[in-house]
Amino acid sequence: MSQIVLQAEPRTPGQTASKVLRRNDRVPGVYYANGQDPIHFSVQKLALRPVVYTAEAKTVRLEVAGKGLTCILKDVTFHPVTDKILHFDLLGVAAGQKIAVEIPLHIIGQSVGVRDGGSLEQVLHKAHVMVDPTTMPEHIDIDVTNLAKGSAIVIRDLNIAGVEFTGRQDAVIVACHAPKVAAEEPGDAVKK
Repeated sequence: MSQIVLQAEPRTPGQTASKVLRRNDRVPGVYYANGQDPIHFSVQKLALRPVVYTAEAKTVRLEVAGKGLTCILKDVTFHPVTDKILHFDLLGVAAGQKIAVEIPLHIIGQSVGVRDGGSLEQVLHKAHVMVDPTTMPEHIDIDVTNLAKGSAIVIRDLNIAGVEFTGRQDAVIVACHAPKVAAEEPGDAVKK
């Protein structure tokens, strides 16, 4: 599990102050945690890239006003036309306290069914889980080496220590389909 350090500066909440920050290439954010007052802050626009644009599940260490806070990205607001990040929320987490997150699923291995002429289809790309944020995996590897034609791997087939899958247990993650064969028309046999 990797952690991203995000250097932030305290800010005054409000639309006018947020607009000024955005003009200066800063993005306003809010840190929330159970039993604590929200902390309003801003970060450099480029510092958010590894937090927002990633295919991995990561925790964030927010450094603001002399405090180091462990959190996860909870929400991001994008501009409807330009797709610039307008605002983001971080949720404070603690060791031993399970949280609900989505973890990316990565397919690894060469399927037996594909070697026999089948085709592989990844149906589910992220899994909904409850997990301790300090031991949360960045992604979950799904080994398809033994997946034959006509078979599938579903959520209930996964068993990862410390990870509780909360989605439908019969949800298909990856399937190996037999090749489609074009059916001969009745007149084709006579013409040959």
